[in-house]
Amino acid sequence: MSSATPQGINLEFFAAEQAAKEPEQRWVSFSRAVGRGFHDPGTDADSDKILAEMDLQDGVQYIGAYDRSALAPSLHVSDPVGTYQYYPGTLNVGGQNCLTVHQITAVTVSPTHRRRGILRSMITTHLQQAAGAGVPVAVLTATEATIYGRFGFGLAAEQCRFELNVEHGARLRRPHTGSVVAVDPASIKEQMLALRHEHQQVTVGAVSHRAFDIGRDTGAWENHGNLKPVKNLRAAVHYDAQGTADGYLTYTFEGWAKEPATMSVKTLCTTNGAARLELLDYLGAHDLIKRVTGSAPVDDVLPIALENPRSYRVLGRDDHLWLRILDLPAAFSARNYHGDAQLVIAVSDELGYTAGTWQLQVVDGRMSVQRVEGQDPEAWLDCRELASLYLGTRSATQLAEAGLLDTATPQLLTVLDRLFAGRQAPYCQVDF
Repeated sequence: MSSATPQGINLEFFAAEQAAKEPEQRWVSFSRAVGRGFHDPGTDADSDKILAEMDLQDGVQYIGAYDRSALAPSLHVSDPVGTYQYYPGTLNVGGQNCLTVHQITAVTVSPTHRRRGILRSMITTHLQQAAGAGVPVAVLTATEATIYGRFGFGLAAEQCRFELNVEHGARLRRPHTGSVVAVDPASIKEQMLALRHEHQQVTVGAVSHRAFDIGRDTGAWENHGNLKPVKNLRAAVHYDAQGTADGYLTYTFEGWAKEPATMSVKTLCTTNGAARLELLDYLGAHDLIKRVTGSAPVDDVLPIALENPRSYRVLGRDDHLWLRILDLPAAFSARNYHGDAQLVIAVSDELGYTAGTWQLQVVDGRMSVQRVEGQDPEAWLDCRELASLYLGTRSATQLAEAGLLDTATPQLLTVLDRLFAGRQAPYCQVDF
């Protein structure tokens, strides 16, 4: 299933544990190449040490593509021409427990080595290793929407960017049921850890966080290119009527030079709608502030809860989480479904992991999957559409209307829509 390594390119594999024991040159040159790929400013030795320690904590694995024919003064005498990282994580797929996944990140190819099959070699090698290790699903957040479909990844969760006019406050239609407390973000690290875990447990599409995320939320740093303390980060915690913390917010004031005066949400992590609404209402209650901006689920409850829903405006709707199924029976048996059904589907998959004809049987909301031979399928789709159907990101009817799912009978679309529907749209607030 893996593709051949391009001629003249060597793939090297190492783990964070190895990097910690070896001279730092390989890790530093790898990190330097990642930074160039994402146009980050260079990091100093102290920052490199912080990043390496976080990689060790997260169990990161590295794949570097090296051009051993490179000659000075080329940067690639020492630095890889391609980078790729992955680490173990979990994903809420709507079942009893979160599903084990590999989270893919730091994927770059130098512009000097484009279109030589380097990305294909790195990603297919990793997917083959992951499948061999029994990992049912791989996920990533993509900087571009056209890269990963050819490797079988499908859109699994979207995200909106919004602005809220708070010149006269947010003005919710119902009174608060809890309370909001302003805090120093550095003082609530343990609450952040607990609330991120609870948020993932109740949010389909939510992915486990990394050590970097907590450092950013506490104000230890802003991003990978700036690992210095953030001076203007603020925070608040929401408590329900019983005094239990059920959400937190970090945010910044964008400065007086920006018009209108704006509060920018950095992280809004809650376990229920009331906490989300009341934390955003808290931002709107700041004197002199006229606008709040941030990211949100595509089915955000905020506009429904406002006295003036027109004060909420969607600035953009973007793809966010992409998902690749490697083990169809393991992935599909990990979530819950609506109603009972039995049907046969045919899946096409260039890399072979989910290719074939499958019988899906759902009893009492639980699905069993087995490969079948000699049976006529009732529906046909590609593995990337299978990934979008999996969490309910796209309905079978939507896929069919787009010409991406064929069925023997129109009635089957109703069955598939019912089976895979979720209570809420999948949402992933983690970037990686």
